[in-house]
Amino acid sequence: MTLLQPPELELVDCPICNSRDYRKVVETVDYLFQIPGVYVVCRCHSCCHLYLNPRPTAATLHRCYPSEYGPHQTPAPHENECDNDHKTPWYFRYLPLKRIPGLQPFYYWLMDDRGQPMPRLSESSGHRVLELGCSTGAYLGKLAAAGWQVVGIEPSVVASQKARDSGFEVHTGVLDDIGFPPHSFDAICAWMVLEHIIDPVKTLRVFNKLLRPGGQLLISVPNAGCWESKVFRKYWYVWEPPRHLHYFDPKRMKKLLLDNGYTDVQIIHQRNVLNLFGSLGIVLKRFRLTENLGQRIMRYPDSPRFIVQLILAPVAQTLAFLRQGGRLTIIANTSSNQTFIRDLPK
Repeated sequence: MTLLQPPELELVDCPICNSRDYRKVVETVDYLFQIPGVYVVCRCHSCCHLYLNPRPTAATLHRCYPSEYGPHQTPAPHENECDNDHKTPWYFRYLPLKRIPGLQPFYYWLMDDRGQPMPRLSESSGHRVLELGCSTGAYLGKLAAAGWQVVGIEPSVVASQKARDSGFEVHTGVLDDIGFPPHSFDAICAWMVLEHIIDPVKTLRVFNKLLRPGGQLLISVPNAGCWESKVFRKYWYVWEPPRHLHYFDPKRMKKLLLDNGYTDVQIIHQRNVLNLFGSLGIVLKRFRLTENLGQRIMRYPDSPRFIVQLILAPVAQTLAFLRQGGRLTIIANTSSNQTFIRDLPK
């Protein structure tokens, strides 16, 4: 594992409402990559937002991401892998199972974790989409196969080059580095990105300016309002300091979007138990119950195995039904006239 120099930290006001009043919720460490330091998660007294404080400075934030960082290891897409998000399993192709009425649609429903839905595509709307944090371009490949004109932004030099090698227009850097004109896109996607960004309010406002009137925003974030954080406490996989700077729950996520010019906000609980695996791995490793097994389980969310997903799909479905899913998918629209954003204070 690459040993990184720890980032420089700074105390900050609440990134959502700028209040200086907060209380400490939990102290934890970086269990995934062992970046030195004890990190504090605080809750704002005014708006109840959860955030890391102190947090890494913007200039040293890159030190938090080692070369082994899981999302940057996603295999680059190939053309023959992008034509169907749900490939037919071999046992439906060759075994008598395929003759059972309704079994195959039920399988697809069971395995749909609702983690990366496709934006709507209609004849009346445009077809240009931006993905922020596109990694090596796996989701861009699915978008392109569905008929979208794709553009990506990825801060990792290695991952963004892999995406470009697959033929996609991908910019290396962060959103502030790229000068897109207003109303450049019909849809914007950002999967598990907002919790990593220093200023989520500014980012959502920029998204709104980049979207055409009536455009669609699709994002996902960990769910800090579910049972996992209460059970695992400081060993919760999703704290992940110092890379995660914010922790959202459904109520405050919806309010944040409505306050920044979005409409028709849908909150969807994902059907997966990836955070549960990561948290169990941390506990096993921390208490040396089964350290090697704990390490493997802790890394499971980076490359989940199909058979395990299939076995645990009913559990994931149940948690999502109870609105206790560990991850949220949010879909929102921009206002059709977009007068709101121009009136926002800078």
